[in-house]
Amino acid sequence: MGLAQAVRAVANTHDVYEELRRRPIDVVLVDVNLATPDPVHFTREVRQRSRGTAVVMAGPTDPRTAAMVVAAGARGVIRSASADNDDLLVALTQAIMLVCPQVAAQGLPRQRAAMASRSNLTTREMQVLRGMSEGKSNAEIGRDLFVSEDTVKTHARRMFRKLGARDRAHAVAEAFRAGIVH
Repeated sequence: MGLAQAVRAVANTHDVYEELRRRPIDVVLVDVNLATPDPVHFTREVRQRSRGTAVVMAGPTDPRTAAMVVAAGARGVIRSASADNDDLLVALTQAIMLVCPQVAAQGLPRQRAAMASRSNLTTREMQVLRGMSEGKSNAEIGRDLFVSEDTVKTHARRMFRKLGARDRAHAVAEAFRAGIVH
């Protein structure tokens, strides 16, 4: 997403705690699965180690656990329907934009020369892209637009080509980066 200077990725909770020890961190954005078996304890631990750090979790979780995590001090839980990588990447992209708008505004590069502009996408491609940025499945987008899932896939393929994107998540990230969707 162009946030390499502002974002660090870690593989486990121990590494999160090490990063908190090394430097101030504004936001810990964590996959719920990384915080298992006890995301509530993880949230409390992060908040105890660094009171100024906001915690946001993302991923498939039940409403009860999400409520307990927020009660433990998390800023929020962005629930995805499944552990599908596309769903999680879209959720995480939305979380970064939501929680750190100042970082996103400073860190995201402006539109690339090779990037398609809004005018290069058809109205229908824009509608499909907007649906993807909201985390909707092709079937849900099709229902919203009153077209078949195959038609959505056709528009998506054309849009991917215009954006130079590999898949849904990449298309959404490129669109956020270029300011095509917000």
